[in-house]
Amino acid sequence: MKILYFGDAHWGAQALCELARLGHNLVGVVLRVKPTDDTMKSAARDLGLPIFQPPRCNEPRFLEVIDNLGPDLNLSVSYDQILRRPILETAPLGFINFHAGKLPWYRGRSVINWAIINGETEIGLTGHFVDEGIDTGDIILQRTLPIAWTDSYGEVMDRMMAAFPGLVVDTVELLASGIFERRPQAHLPGSYFPRRGPGDEWIDWSDTSRNIYNKIRGISFPGPGARSFLDGRPVILWQATCDPSWPKYLATPGQVVGNESSGVRIKTGDSSLLLNLIELPEDSRGPHLPKLRIGTRFGLNLHEQVLQLQRQLAELRGDGNIS
Repeated sequence: MKILYFGDAHWGAQALCELARLGHNLVGVVLRVKPTDDTMKSAARDLGLPIFQPPRCNEPRFLEVIDNLGPDLNLSVSYDQILRRPILETAPLGFINFHAGKLPWYRGRSVINWAIINGETEIGLTGHFVDEGIDTGDIILQRTLPIAWTDSYGEVMDRMMAAFPGLVVDTVELLASGIFERRPQAHLPGSYFPRRGPGDEWIDWSDTSRNIYNKIRGISFPGPGARSFLDGRPVILWQATCDPSWPKYLATPGQVVGNESSGVRIKTGDSSLLLNLIELPEDSRGPHLPKLRIGTRFGLNLHEQVLQLQRQLAELRGDGNIS
């Protein structure tokens, strides 16, 4: 069985190498136009495989390339172009995608981040046929991995990367055997997530402790880290601790209400949260244990910001009046 492999990133390269190690007949590797790193290209070169990098994989010129390679099966692991007909019909056994989500939930992008942010206790890995939708094709093989309450994004990512090659190999071998079940997805209910992007990492301290905690761990390293303001300066929040049994009470969200040996306690919308590691961008210490004065406030005081803007406007007018 001849396989054409569309892929990117470390887990894509690991799965490629595992297929090669087990003797599967790989006829080439198709890279993203802008790969996340050189891991996939290096793996393909080490294996002596032809490398292709079409700007638009659905164009007739590249379809001719695929036709000359004659694959029986096409695989996609972290490939980013949307696949249309007729490329979906270039291999008799079809086009298979491997998705880091428990379809039909968590279709789309950045799903590991979003699963942690949503407080999920498990995450899926799915091998499915590609159709003309986004992550909507029939499922061949699906597995789940646990997400613990204290897991960070990096820990879940490592677990996923370790499990992905096995999912790819087992799916390919099911297809090669001809003994497998195509399980149509239930499109409703289902969920779709866009790529996590700049601006959605900011913390709203009036939210619940649980939601803030999940957001901090969901975009921790190797993500960008959650963000807030501290005395008007941006600060990165790398690690926090949350115990759902901590008492709930009303006070000003975002204020430091205690210093402890493992960090500072911050008031949230419903309870409190312990910040363990923060980083000021201009601070050469990098991530560190915070020690802050009681009453120090994270976030923006919107009332004070409005008053400050009014004062600045009055100064520009030269009348000294706040009105």
